[in-house]
This record gives sequence, structure tokens and C-alpha cells, in this order.
Amino acid sequence: MDQQNNNPNHVPTAEEIARKEAEAARHLAEEAAEKPAGQAFVPYVDDVPDAPKPARPAAALPDDDDDDDGEYIPSEWEKRIDKLTPAQWKRWQIIGGAAVGAAAFGSLFLFGQDLSTYGIVVAVLLALLLPRYLEKAWRRSLNTGRIAMLVAMVVVMVVMILVFGVQTGFTFKPAQ
Repeated sequence: MDQQNNNPNHVPTAEEIARKEAEAARHLAEEAAEKPAGQAFVPYVDDVPDAPKPARPAAALPDDDDDDDGEYIPSEWEKRIDKLTPAQWKRWQIIGGAAVGAAAFGSLFLFGQDLSTYGIVVAVLLALLLPRYLEKAWRRSLNTGRIAMLVAMVVVMVVMILVFGVQTGFTFKPAQ
């Protein structure tokens, strides 16, 4: 065999590359000739056929197959929503989003100072988790409802600022 060139700056020439490729091809051909028929050289792991998987005995199979849930059956709410026209669905999203937005913002003030933490938790549940849950349950997007919820929150906030402003003569001082 040839000794390797230990010079890291050595760039092989075209003749050296051709000679090494010819040697490798000759070596592969010799190995293939030595092997009995049917045992061909497999150059890549991807080319190896998969081994057959052992069959599980019938006793090892579970009685109820959880992998096959069967046909999907929509809920009553999904059936009602599917019957709505796109305009009706949009209208209901706006109404529901506005109601949820007003309720979420209102919960920040309705619980008072002693229970304000609970008010924050209720607001988060209403504003974040409720739309996500309903999207998964109804398999529908609620983007219009979320926008309506945000608009309702802003409107309620402006109304609250105006109400507190009128009550205090628009002199906003910290509570003592």
C-alpha cells in the first residue's frame, strides 16, 4: 500500500486521484468476486433492507385499541356553529368578544382591593384561556372575537377613565 503523505499542504493531482479511484474500484471488484452470489456489497446504510418485525402474539394485543378512535363526531355546539352563515358567525364573535372583554376588564375593578388578585386571575382566564379553549373545542378561528374583545377592553377603559375623571374633577391624585 502507498504511504500517506503527511504534508498537510499537499494537494493531490488529477493523476493521483484517478489512480486512487482505480485502486478502490479494483479492490471492490475483488471483494465482490470473493463473496458468494447474493451477498453484494452495500455501500450505504439506507440501502439495507429493513429486517422483518417480529409479530406480536395475539395475547399481547390489548383488548381495546386506543389508536383507532373511529369517526369524529362533532358536538352540539359545533353543529350549531356549522349551520351559521359567515356573517352570522362574525356577528356572534363580535358580540361574544365584546362581552368577554368587558367582563375581563370589569373583573379587575369588581373584586375590590382585598380580592384584587382573584380579579386578575379571572381577567387572565377570560382574556387568554377562554378563547384558546373555545377554538380547540369548536375547531374554528376566533380572531374576530379576539379583536372585538380588545376593542371592548379599550372602550371600557376609556369609559372608566371618564367616570373617575368626572367624579374627581379630572384631578388625578394618588389615593391616601
